[in-house]
Amino acid sequence: MRSVKSSALFPLITEILDNGQSTKISVSGNSMYPFLRDGIDSVELSKGNYGQLSRGDIVMVQRSDGSFVMHRVIKKTPDCFFMVGDAQQWIEGPLYPNQLVAGVTAIWRHNKRISCANSWLRLLSGLWLFLRPFRYFILKVYRRVRQLY
Repeated sequence: MRSVKSSALFPLITEILDNGQSTKISVSGNSMYPFLRDGIDSVELSKGNYGQLSRGDIVMVQRSDGSFVMHRVIKKTPDCFFMVGDAQQWIEGPLYPNQLVAGVTAIWRHNKRISCANSWLRLLSGLWLFLRPFRYFILKVYRRVRQLY
């Protein structure tokens, strides 16, 4: 298998999404840890719909500098939204509806599809958003405990 930078694929991904189809891409980076893991998980993308966007949704946006990023919505207003990576504390935004590229509809882990509408996943991600101020400490303790085993 050959790995290709996702940025090189975004014109094709955008075309697929604009045609009403969904696509699956591998997760790269650690900003969405522990919910999405670099090189292990994949996500299923569908065309983003700002009207249906809500707190806790994972979205892909195109930043003003042209780069693409996938993070979780923490706040939405009628005109803009804000997002944060699951392994981060700082909030990015305001982002605007025209920057919304896609919404994540499912997470693929070990060839198993986990719908983003799954009640347990929504509950856990909502709790993780609530714990945002404490994430650094929680992840630090978690990493130390994992080193013991």
